[in-house]
Amino acid sequence: MQRTPLHAWHVRAGARMTVFAGYEMPLWYTSALAEHKAVRTQAGLFDLGHMGVLSVSGRYAESFLNLVTTNYAGWLYPGQSQYGFLLDPEGQVIDDLMVYRLGPQEFILIVNAANEGKDWDWLCAVNEGRALLDPERPWVEPDGPVTLRDLKREEGLVDLALQGPASRAVLARLLSPQDRHRLVALRRTEFLELRVAGHSLLCARTGYTGEPLGYELLVPGPAVEAVWEALLEAGREKGLIPCGLAARDSLRTEAGLPLYGHELAGELRILPHEAGFAPYVKLHKPFFVGRSAYLRALGNWTREVVRFWVEPGQRPIRAGALVVDASGAVVGRVTSCVVLEEGQVGMALVPRALAALDTRLGFVVSPGGEGRVPLVIWGKVIPRFLRKETLPAPGGE
Repeated sequence: MQRTPLHAWHVRAGARMTVFAGYEMPLWYTSALAEHKAVRTQAGLFDLGHMGVLSVSGRYAESFLNLVTTNYAGWLYPGQSQYGFLLDPEGQVIDDLMVYRLGPQEFILIVNAANEGKDWDWLCAVNEGRALLDPERPWVEPDGPVTLRDLKREEGLVDLALQGPASRAVLARLLSPQDRHRLVALRRTEFLELRVAGHSLLCARTGYTGEPLGYELLVPGPAVEAVWEALLEAGREKGLIPCGLAARDSLRTEAGLPLYGHELAGELRILPHEAGFAPYVKLHKPFFVGRSAYLRALGNWTREVVRFWVEPGQRPIRAGALVVDASGAVVGRVTSCVVLEEGQVGMALVPRALAALDTRLGFVVSPGGEGRVPLVIWGKVIPRFLRKETLPAPGGE
C-alpha cells in the first residue's frame, strides 16, 4: 500500500482512512456532507497525491500528444491546459486526463491514480514503436521520439486541490501583491507559477468539483506539508477545511463529472460522447489513436449518461442499480449517486430517447424475488451538468 507525503498529517488530524487505487487516503475528517457543503459555500482543501504526474517533452512533444490524445494540443499556449482522453486502437477509453503546456516543447499530464501504470506503459509503448496504433494502417507511427518522465516518482510532485468560492481569497493571502494581481487575472484552465509559503509551485485554475472558482496546485514533495498547513491557516477565517475522497466523489457526482470506471469505460464501456464530453474529441484532426473506431461508434450512438434527481427521504440508490422506464421495463444502470440534503443526485446510462429533461425514471433499490415485490424509487432527468457561473468579485470573497 502506498501513501502520500501528507499521510502522517491526515492520521494526526483524525481522518477516517480508506484504500483507493493502492493508496491509503483520507475518506473524511468530520463528515462527507459537512465537507461537501464547505466546498459549495466556502472552501475545501484536498490531498490528490495519489494522482499521476507525467511529463512529455522534446521536439515532437506536441505531435505526440496530438497522436495519443483526443484533444488538440496545438491549440495550447504555454500556461494553458485542456481536458482529453487516451483511446486505444479500438476506440475504447484508456483514461481521461488533463494536459498542461509548460513551453513550446514541454507538457505535464495529470492522470488517474488507478490508471497511472497502465497509462505510462501505453505511452512508452507508443513512443518506442511497440504499439499498433491503427489496425487498418499498421505503418502509422509517431513523428519522432519524446522524453517521458514520471514526475511524481522522480521529483515527488504532489497535486493539491483548493476548491470553492473562497479559494481565491485564501490563496491570495499567501501571495505577494504582484502575484495577487496575476491570480485574479487567471482564467479557467490557465495556470502560472507562484511562490507560496516560501516555495515555488504551479497553480492551475482547474478542478473536479463543479465549482467555477478553484485551483489545483503542483507542489514539490518536501514542501507539501508546509504549503498544506499554510493554506489551512490562511483560510481558517474563511471556513476552509481539509476534505477527503468522499466529498470529492459527492461533489463531482452532483456536478455531473465522470469517474473512470463509472461514467467512462468500465464494464459498460462508456465512450466520451455518451458521457456528455463529445467536444473533447476533436474529429477535425485527420488522425489520433482510435479515431476510426470512435467514428463508427459515434455513428451508432444509442446510449447517454443522464443526471437525475430524487426527492429527499427516499432509500439510498447505489451505483449499479437498475433503471426502469415508466412502463417498468429495465432500460439502464445507475453509474453514481449521492445523498444530499436537497435529495439524491446521480448519473445513469440510459437510451438516448430517455435523456430529455424531466423524463421520469425509476431506480430499483430492492430487486424482490421469492414472492417479494421489487422496490422502485422514482426520480427525473435534470440538466446534464451543475451550473454555477457566478464568481465572487475580486477582494469581495
